[in-house]
Amino acid sequence: MNRRKIILIAAAAFLILFSSFLSYKIWSTAKAKENFNASIQHLPSVKFTKLNGSIFNTDSFKTNEQLLVINYFNPECDHCQSMVKEMFHEQVLLENVTWLMITSHSKEGTRQFVDSMNISKLPNVIVLNDNASEFVNAFGTVSVPSFYVYKNGELIRKHNGECSIAYLLKP
Repeated sequence: MNRRKIILIAAAAFLILFSSFLSYKIWSTAKAKENFNASIQHLPSVKFTKLNGSIFNTDSFKTNEQLLVINYFNPECDHCQSMVKEMFHEQVLLENVTWLMITSHSKEGTRQFVDSMNISKLPNVIVLNDNASEFVNAFGTVSVPSFYVYKNGELIRKHNGECSIAYLLKP
């Protein structure tokens, strides 16, 4: 065989192998995302730390008929701060809702946020720290703010980014 044929065959083989590799990576990424989405359809069992240092587990909400909103946030996020302000304006909507605000931010920074935003005055709102990355392990890669709304342990709504409380809580 001449040199040109060998180069053409090698280039074709490389392109076939490379496109096969890319196809596999796309398929495996889509499959992993599908598995994560399936895993959050039922409320995952996750442990977080309350600001007072006690452990909080989501298991008690798996059979709760009350809506549970899990809100992953960052105290420095402008969207997260405006969401808290909206919570004060929409307190009537929050009367029969348990709202978990979860962050991986430092406890000191979270405590400052809670105090400056007067979150302790909001009924049924629990602020939790996730310094062990339990949230990301259970829910996958998330942006802030992210919302997961459960009833009886079943996911009824998921939303990434800022939105209205009325949207999150609509039937």
